[in-house]
Amino acid sequence: MSQYNHQWIKNKLPHRWPFLHVDRVTKIGKQSIEGYKNVSASESAFVGHFAEISILPGVLIVEALAQLSGMFLLSEEPEGDGAELASKIGLLTSIRSFKFIRIVEPGDQLVLKSILKGSNGDCYIFAVSAYVDGHQVAVGELQLFLQQKEAVV
Repeated sequence: MSQYNHQWIKNKLPHRWPFLHVDRVTKIGKQSIEGYKNVSASESAFVGHFAEISILPGVLIVEALAQLSGMFLLSEEPEGDGAELASKIGLLTSIRSFKFIRIVEPGDQLVLKSILKGSNGDCYIFAVSAYVDGHQVAVGELQLFLQQKEAVV
């Protein structure tokens, strides 16, 4: 859907190049969000990871999934209150049971999926996964906390 384009993403997240890792959101449901990251050979991570073969660092896959999950929280779908959400930022507070199954390299399109499993106040737990060409490349669980922006700065 064009309504979840790059500009929409920039309106939801404070991240900017070179640390914005979601190129497009393709679907937002009641409990889930999907999107993708196009992996380019020109990304700065490939300068040193590694010299002989370019592999997208797992930490960037986790970050892309965290950003996608944050967009779910900051979209108007789950809360219905866009004004209140505009004053908040999603912070990654926990990475659990993460597995990296296959390597991700330049030219791949990393399909990202996040499902809200539960919440406790402003703390949210997501089951997340990433795919390339229909093959799962990473899976785990992330916890995000919705924080007032002024408390962060």
